[in-house]
Amino acid sequence: MKTGSALIGFILRCSVVTCISISLPLVVAAAAYGQKPPKIGVVNFQEAALQSKVGKAAKARLEKLADQMQKEVKTEEDKFLARQKAFDSKASKLTAAERQNQTDALERESVAIKRLIQDKTEKFRKEEADSVAELSRQITPVIKAFAAEKGYTVILEARRPGLLYYDKNLDLTAEIVKRFDQTSK
Repeated sequence: MKTGSALIGFILRCSVVTCISISLPLVVAAAAYGQKPPKIGVVNFQEAALQSKVGKAAKARLEKLADQMQKEVKTEEDKFLARQKAFDSKASKLTAAERQNQTDALERESVAIKRLIQDKTEKFRKEEADSVAELSRQITPVIKAFAAEKGYTVILEARRPGLLYYDKNLDLTAEIVKRFDQTSK
C-alpha cells in the first residue's frame, strides 16, 4: 500500500479552469483601467505536504499503520497456508466426506482472508484520505494568510490538470512549507 497515493492525487478545491477563467478577465480588466494586474502564484500541494513536518509525521503514521495491517494479514495467510499444507498431506487418508468438509472449511477461510484484505485496504484508504483532508485543512489557512500578506490574487495548484506551464519563479511551495512548519510547531 503506497502512502503517497492520495497525496499525489489530491487537488485543491479550486479548479484550474475556474481560476484561469476568473483571473484572465481580471488581468485584462486591470490592464484596461490602468490598475496593477493580479499577482498569481503556484503551490505544489503534494510537495508541500510531503516536505512539511506535519506531512512527514502523517506519512510515518500511515506507513506504520500499513506495516501493522500487512503483518496482521500475513499472520492469517500463514495460518491458512499451514492448514492447507496439513490438509494436503493427510487428504489421501481421509474419507470423501471428511475431505469435502475440510475443503469447504478451507474455502470459507480463504474467503475470510480475502475479506480481511479488503477491509484492511478500505480502512487504510479511509485513514489516508482523512490524513490528506486534515493536512489540507491545516495548510489552507497558511496559504490564504501568505497570499493576503504578499498580495497574491490567485494561487494555483501546480499539479492540477490543465495547468500546462508556469514560470518556476511563481512557485511558492518552499515558502509555504516554511510557513506551515512555523505555524505547526
